[in-house]
Amino acid sequence: MANGCPRKAFRSTRTASVILAGLLAAAPAFADPPVPSFETQYRLKAAGFPFTVGAQRTLSQAGGDRWEMQVTASNFLGEIRETSLFTWQGCTPVTHYYGYHRKGLGQVKAAELRIEGDQAVSERTEHEPYKYRVDEPATDKIALTLALQCRLARGDRDISLNVADERGVETQRFQVEGQETLEIDGKDVATVKVRRLREADSERQTWLWFAPNKDYTLVQLVQENDDGRHVMSLESLP
Repeated sequence: MANGCPRKAFRSTRTASVILAGLLAAAPAFADPPVPSFETQYRLKAAGFPFTVGAQRTLSQAGGDRWEMQVTASNFLGEIRETSLFTWQGCTPVTHYYGYHRKGLGQVKAAELRIEGDQAVSERTEHEPYKYRVDEPATDKIALTLALQCRLARGDRDISLNVADERGVETQRFQVEGQETLEIDGKDVATVKVRRLREADSERQTWLWFAPNKDYTLVQLVQENDDGRHVMSLESLP
């Protein structure tokens, strides 16, 4: 008759299985992000310039639960690159790092913002480092479009976002103005038009258009300043 498994060995094996199961249960499980990865191409038309500039917006996973968004624009005069590293907290891309780099005509301008917990440190070209508190989760000036996509998808029409930059945190408010059809690459695209709410006497106004049938992809952004109208338009839908 064959010998059975010793009781002590059996208990040890069962204990190890329970511990392993507990470790697996405790391991982080990353759910699908509110906004999926993308790579989109745009054209920029700035007031006072007779030509357009190519721009690219990309969103990709940066490892673990962190995501990276990057916006680049370049032509023969130079290049601008903005980068955001963040983690999703509900519908908010909570920023850990934001970087801005511009070079052209023999000049370089850079800014970086790092947020750890409730402490933010910003550094800018020709400025001393600046520190300030971040009392509530905040996003940044390029990742905020992702927050708008997420909130529009869940049906929000009045949206408030805490936005951090190199100077501090500002609460920005946005409101859905209605629906509008835009022509993108020769095709009519149904969009939701959103306006950033500013002071009545502000010389700057901003509108954004998102496509509900394409995961609320940003289709167009228009900004009007005292120097004119600046337009960023999607070249083709993904």
